[in-house]
Amino acid sequence: MDWRGITTAITAALLVAGLASACGGDDADPTPGATATPANSSQTPTVVAQPTATPEPEAEVLAAYERYWEVYAEALRNRDDSRLDEVMTGPRLERGVAEIAGLIADDRAVEQVVHLNPVVVEIVGDRAVVFDEYENYSYYVDPATHQPLRPTPSTPQVLRDTVTMHRIDGVWKVFDGIRQESTE
Repeated sequence: MDWRGITTAITAALLVAGLASACGGDDADPTPGATATPANSSQTPTVVAQPTATPEPEAEVLAAYERYWEVYAEALRNRDDSRLDEVMTGPRLERGVAEIAGLIADDRAVEQVVHLNPVVVEIVGDRAVVFDEYENYSYYVDPATHQPLRPTPSTPQVLRDTVTMHRIDGVWKVFDGIRQESTE
């Protein structure tokens, strides 16, 4: 079995174990955060891509997932839900709009700083499942100055999300997510 097969097998086992155990959490209560950035993105080697007729499905899903985090981070920082429907749909969009309303009501914003580590678990037709065990260094900020309201975190909160994405009119969007509760 190659490295990719091992990674997929481990991820699937974690997914099944996580879903079978404490699947109660979701991302309805925003964990304070900032812009989504892939971990070690500066260390990625340059690769010349060969032209293809259509992008690989997994790469397309991962690109949409990263875009989701970028748009979501901008919405939390600016307390503006006007672009969330570009990357969210269904229950996740409803929660995202409610999160922004809550930030406005609480007179704060979020600087979202996450180091993503997504793995596509499956793609079936217009539905994909992504598992992401990522580090969250996010924090609340003043909405006008974007200055931290408290000291910024020096150690991350490790979060494990299983995200369902749907392709709607050719665009992958986050439909819903389950946060696996930490056993630590």
